[in-house]
Amino acid sequence: MITRVLHWVYVSVMLLAGLYLSLLGAYLVYLGGSIYYVVAGIATLMLVRQLVRGDSSAARNYGILLAVTLIWSVYESGGSFLSLLPRLAFWMVLGLWFYSACYRNTLRSHGVAADYRWLSVAQLGSTAVLLVAALQTHEVHSEGTRRSVAPDNPVSDWRHYGNSVGGTRFAELEQINSANVKGLREVWRYRTGVEHDFKMTPLQVGKLLYICGAKNVLIALDASSGKEVWRHDPEAEPPAEHQYARTCRGISYVEAPPDYSGECPTRIVTGTVDARLIAVDAKTGARCEGFGDKGQVDLRRGMGSHSPNKYYLTSPPLVAGTRLVVGGLVLDNQNLGLPSGVVRAFDALSGEFSWAWDMGNPGHYGEPDEGEEYTRGTPNVWSLMSYDPELELIYAPTGNAAPDYFGGARRPFDDAWSSAVVALDANSGEPRWKFQTVHHDIWDYDVPAQPVLVDVDRDGESIPALAVPTKMGEVFLLDRRDGEPVFAVEERRVPQEPAAGEYLSPTQPFSPLPHFHPYRHEKDMWGLTPIDQLLCRVEYKSMRYEGLYTPPTVKGTFQYPGNFGGFNWGSVSVDADNGLLVAAPMMLGNRTLLVSPERVAEAGAVAARLLGDDHPAVHLNPADPLPEMGAPDPGDPYDHRHIKYYGLTMPFMSRLGTQVPCFEPPWSQLAVIDLNTKELMWTRPVGSMKNSGPFNTRSGIDWWQVGTPIRAGTLTTRGGLIFLSSTMDSTVRAFDLRSGEVKWSADLPGSGQATPMTYQSDGRQTLIVTIPNPSWRYPRDPGTGTYTDSANPRDGKGGYVIAYALDED
Repeated sequence: MITRVLHWVYVSVMLLAGLYLSLLGAYLVYLGGSIYYVVAGIATLMLVRQLVRGDSSAARNYGILLAVTLIWSVYESGGSFLSLLPRLAFWMVLGLWFYSACYRNTLRSHGVAADYRWLSVAQLGSTAVLLVAALQTHEVHSEGTRRSVAPDNPVSDWRHYGNSVGGTRFAELEQINSANVKGLREVWRYRTGVEHDFKMTPLQVGKLLYICGAKNVLIALDASSGKEVWRHDPEAEPPAEHQYARTCRGISYVEAPPDYSGECPTRIVTGTVDARLIAVDAKTGARCEGFGDKGQVDLRRGMGSHSPNKYYLTSPPLVAGTRLVVGGLVLDNQNLGLPSGVVRAFDALSGEFSWAWDMGNPGHYGEPDEGEEYTRGTPNVWSLMSYDPELELIYAPTGNAAPDYFGGARRPFDDAWSSAVVALDANSGEPRWKFQTVHHDIWDYDVPAQPVLVDVDRDGESIPALAVPTKMGEVFLLDRRDGEPVFAVEERRVPQEPAAGEYLSPTQPFSPLPHFHPYRHEKDMWGLTPIDQLLCRVEYKSMRYEGLYTPPTVKGTFQYPGNFGGFNWGSVSVDADNGLLVAAPMMLGNRTLLVSPERVAEAGAVAARLLGDDHPAVHLNPADPLPEMGAPDPGDPYDHRHIKYYGLTMPFMSRLGTQVPCFEPPWSQLAVIDLNTKELMWTRPVGSMKNSGPFNTRSGIDWWQVGTPIRAGTLTTRGGLIFLSSTMDSTVRAFDLRSGEVKWSADLPGSGQATPMTYQSDGRQTLIVTIPNPSWRYPRDPGTGTYTDSANPRDGKGGYVIAYALDED
């Protein structure tokens, strides 16, 4: 009885698989895709017939199907283990049935025996191929440039977000090095007591380590012991409607000149989530009352009327000589007329206004006249800026004007300054040069990362260069004196035929450096089994995709890389001694869809998130008629009717609920590029699936690096090491700079969302990693899309600051 039940269960599984593969596989062929699935489906249905009849040839024929699948898998995958596994494992597991006592008993009842030769050969062959693929390791192509460096008074503090004002994320320390890093151990840990986000890289100066928690709570710790020294709560009031509304990514340290005799000769400055600059004494945490108005500067001044969630700061002010320079986060939105993307400078000691760069008002660098405001809706600078004190130039990475995915309503100056790096005169705010990474950006490919200063050798000359990482997974290398590419940039023709009312640039710039945006073919679509892999292939073939810069469409577009990158705000680090760049890009793709305003209005409450609270469609009742769009007012550049389409974008994940991307790993990589020669030294996936898996499970698989998404950046040291703590597997790792070999790792209480940092205090080099409270999750109302504080598990202890060092002799 049990044998019969199991037999018919297996037959039912095979029947369902055969029908699914045949029908959906036929549709894939209709779309121009692979014929494998329909062939496999038909073969499976034929096997079902043989199983029902007790035909002894079923095992042999299944072996033939597995052998054909093996050949096809190797052909498509190129020998990649993670490409082979979902293609083969499904069939290998199902094939084990033929070795079971149930199957043999079924055949015995029909008076026949199975022929296992084909099946055994196919099973052994598949196993061997998977084992060989699993043993492959990353290749080292080059050891890169080695300059002769004579260390002279190495900097031991970490005074800026990226260690230097140039954002190098490079520490001139080598007490911890590739030979002894395996001896690192935790020496102290601290809990902030602040809930919500904790995404910041600390600063360290002298005896103190400085951090900021959510809502810009400032804390100073003893750099040697981790004991709290002082705390300052600015009582910031963040808007609840946006997921970054509590984020403090970093803070700034300001030191007055030697002849200064006023208060707060050293100070910590934060740009707050309610749009203020606040300065406190670095020694005591007390407000610097002489800074602005009783220790604060109101950044909403000159911005016009707007709701609090439309403009605030998450990135630290740039310290450029005697000035603090700020941009700001302007809420990604589908409306026109958002707050200005103006960049402003203030005196670092007095808080007095210095200058403003308002790209919609060229030639004017002062505050707006009374009754006026900075130009609305211009591209903003939400990420970190960098500074060259010798050239007195500020390098500002710009975003794009709203809306993100439809640019038909943009003004000429919006297009001129969007998605670019702009060099500003630190004394006046006047633009000196710009380099645009995307022309007429309708992909939300704003420049998200801090440009990084690095000197490179070219034709026997040392060139002061600027590395600009982008969401496209490219790095542009520019001469930071004039913005000219160090290596020739090619303008290539890109896909055209946009949606009605849109226009496109016929070409886009492509960097000659190694990139991280491979063309995604149908064979690159992925899944845990052929079942979800087939569905992902059908969806891929149903969308428009012609490579990078395929325009958004009403039909739907596969956008790769997606709007999260590529590179994001974690930027890159460099080995400043040798001109080597350490890249940790994500390799994620999105579905992007254009929707008319009328169709969006049908979505009801979701329209609030897509269109913004002030859009008329948001306030419709379900019984109301759809809005008559009509013609826009030509005299009103902010009339929402100028927008023909709204863009919807979402990760390209399996629709079967597996929570697995529809394209094969790696979903991130760690790589080193020699900027002197353009050589890719090595690249490897980083991050395991131990804390993640299908259907939101924890797989516990730690032995294989699949390349999980990376949420921040890398730290590079003179000791020949790269540190990374923001993979989604709750692990901090140290890699050998020259080979990519993992030299040390440690488990963390959660996955990091910030770049590690290091310093030397009291003669001991310390590595610092910050981790959000893993019990904290963004609470989001699925109807309104807003973020709230209610009904969330938290232990009240806040995020972690964890220190590692070598044992003291």
